Amino acid sequence: MRAGARTPAPRRPEGAEGNRTPIRDQDYVLLKDGRILAVHGHCHPPGHLVGELAFVPSAAGGYALFGSRYRKAYVADGRGMSERERELVRFPTGTCFDHAHPFSAKSIVPLSQVDLHLSAVVDPRTDTVPGSFLRRYAESHLAELARVLGDALPAGPLGLTGSARLLLGDPTVSSMHDYDVVFDVGPEAAVRITRRLSAHGRAHPEARLREHGKDWRIRLRTGAGILCPFFRYEDPADAPLTGLTAARTLLRNVTVSGRVVADAHSAYLPTLLGLVPEQVSAALPGEVARRLPVLVSHMRDRGDFQRGDRGTFTGDLCHLGTPAGDLVVLSVVDGADSRLDDPPWRLPASPAPTAARR
Repeated sequence: MRAGARTPAPRRPEGAEGNRTPIRDQDYVLLKDGRILAVHGHCHPPGHLVGELAFVPSAAGGYALFGSRYRKAYVADGRGMSERERELVRFPTGTCFDHAHPFSAKSIVPLSQVDLHLSAVVDPRTDTVPGSFLRRYAESHLAELARVLGDALPAGPLGLTGSARLLLGDPTVSSMHDYDVVFDVGPEAAVRITRRLSAHGRAHPEARLREHGKDWRIRLRTGAGILCPFFRYEDPADAPLTGLTAARTLLRNVTVSGRVVADAHSAYLPTLLGLVPEQVSAALPGEVARRLPVLVSHMRDRGDFQRGDRGTFTGDLCHLGTPAGDLVVLSVVDGADSRLDDPPWRLPASPAPTAARR
């Protein structure tokens, strides 16, 4: 990307304060103070958004967005920062979100602070400048995706997030690190897609990606470059925490290792897994001692855990109330606090797995 490029300003936000299009997971919003928030999940306090600061204004930043220079908010000295170290912007909501552990590493902002909304519902084959690098980049990635997924490719349009979405209309962009495609699908389709992506990596060593200290399971190298998939619910009511009404912490700093027995929500944010505990650092109450829901609020391991895998997780045991019923979950908020104990493959440069955290 050319650092001095100027991106045309998008339209006024749709979805904030009475506009028609809702703001959803993996959309971006430009806040009135100039910071850019990536929207996370499908559960938000009334009148507010939950997300993560993605880009912040910086005179030395390498990204040119909305006529200003920006840097990635979650990178320091060229390396990704843990969730607990990242900058947060939090406004009080007067709801359980203010103290709910799953949202403790998230930013929470009122809709009144949103200046612009950039939806992930775009078609980069037509919403980019004809003949531009981004048009060619999108077309090549979507062709590769169709080749890899075959009949698992959804019939509907695919969305776009990440830097490519923010720079969608900029004809001066000449390079991209990866392509962040968004699938709007239900859990059955998400499982089918993640299985197909994982199987492709197992069958094709050249497609396997080691980056940021880990082997990725559904993030792959293709002939078009790095493919980075994101999933959001076609029906937001399918999200496990929809309508969250109550939250309290039961036990802090609990570590559990066990076998994954439910993975229908493994690709979404937040990730919800069913785990049969095998080793625990504290006594678990009642039914969760036999089958523990694990709620992972960071994005690092989405799609990594499939049924039959072993994993180790550290977090707080929490009681959450929703209209669909109460949940007792192990809430994991930091990327260093979850580990896939059965690597999907071993790359030649990968060290042997150890008990140490990534």
